[in-house]
Amino acid sequence: MNIDPIVQVITRRRKEAGMTRANIADIAGMSLKTYQRIERGESDMKLTQFRAILRALKISDLDVFLDSHGVEKISATDVAAASRLLGKEAQFLLTKLIFLIAKGKS
Repeated sequence: MNIDPIVQVITRRRKEAGMTRANIADIAGMSLKTYQRIERGESDMKLTQFRAILRALKISDLDVFLDSHGVEKISATDVAAASRLLGKEAQFLLTKLIFLIAKGKS
């Protein structure tokens, strides 16, 4: 059976976090059987389930995307270089977002 790359990332992240399938299912608000079927590739995951699993793992959509594409680490230099490719409005919004995040951490 061919397991979806997104499910592979979720499974790997769960194991790295030292969490059991039961932990994730409980935190995500689904039955253990449902979560087990998702991890084994026997059941398609609903968007609401995907979001709940990500919250349980404390990761984002971007983390899953980067992991599934083999991107190990992103540096501030990488982000700065990529932001130069954005239009002026997108650069402004990105700068504003970074400022708000930094302000929230202080």
